[in-house]
Amino acid sequence: MKKLGKIGLFLALASATSLSAGSTADHYRHLVGSGIFTSNNLYLQTGWYDLGSDGTGDKPDLSNANFVGSYYFGQLGDTWRPFVTGGFGFTDIEQDHVNLGSGDLGDVELDSTYLKLGGGINYNPTANLSLALGATGLWMHSDGDYNGNNADLRAYFGKDSDTSLYDLYGSANYHMEINGFKPYAELTLHYLNIDYDFDLSSTSGWNGDLAVGTYTPTLTTWMDLPVRARFYVSASFLDNDLSDVTGFDHAYHAGAGLLWKVGPMIHLFDDAFKDTELSFNLQGTTGDNDLKGWKASVGFMIAKF
Repeated sequence: MKKLGKIGLFLALASATSLSAGSTADHYRHLVGSGIFTSNNLYLQTGWYDLGSDGTGDKPDLSNANFVGSYYFGQLGDTWRPFVTGGFGFTDIEQDHVNLGSGDLGDVELDSTYLKLGGGINYNPTANLSLALGATGLWMHSDGDYNGNNADLRAYFGKDSDTSLYDLYGSANYHMEINGFKPYAELTLHYLNIDYDFDLSSTSGWNGDLAVGTYTPTLTTWMDLPVRARFYVSASFLDNDLSDVTGFDHAYHAGAGLLWKVGPMIHLFDDAFKDTELSFNLQGTTGDNDLKGWKASVGFMIAKF
């Protein structure tokens, strides 16, 4: 598996055997679809994963890295808080010894970069409940590198390609404060559409993420600024249309992080970033079809509560 900053899709294929266009295209949709779905999903971004075996060769390995942030307008406690989100990232999927029913066909690598933009509205009807509606677009460009002798596979994996994902989502977050701790539960529903290159049919479907966790009181200070922690568990579920592409229909995550409130050091736009926290996170993931992996991430967030 490549290092975090490397991008690409590496797929193994080696033989001169002719394949049906359907099997080759389906495998391309599986690997590229897995890459763009994980790049968009909050709990699968920025990590290293074995995607599991589906009988097409060695397990695909995926690594991704990104810098994606959100900014919430207004102040803590405001009823309505519009927000924008955006960023960029890199994805690499590798698979050796691909076998589509015709023996070992070689190796393929797709190095991918992407841009993500979106926004929405956060509505806080009470001090303990937050509701949000939003939309994002993610546009990914993949640089193909095929090491093999099969013309059908070279047509998909041996050249550049473009993939896009559009995400309409809604979320509900319930939180409270108990002796300085801030437990929360959050449900997010996504309706996703993935458009592929090569005139392949698009994929649309539903994805749900359920998370429970807690923020701690201030644990310490660094440079006179508070540091707190977050612990959480979460689950991701995909409907049949999406799971047919990604190869898994559920994943479970457990993670922890430290959040350092760096906002008071950022004197921009009339201290608009005063609630910003710099977070350092670690997470483990497991799922069906032998999905497993872990993530390490660094990011900026505007505290919502």
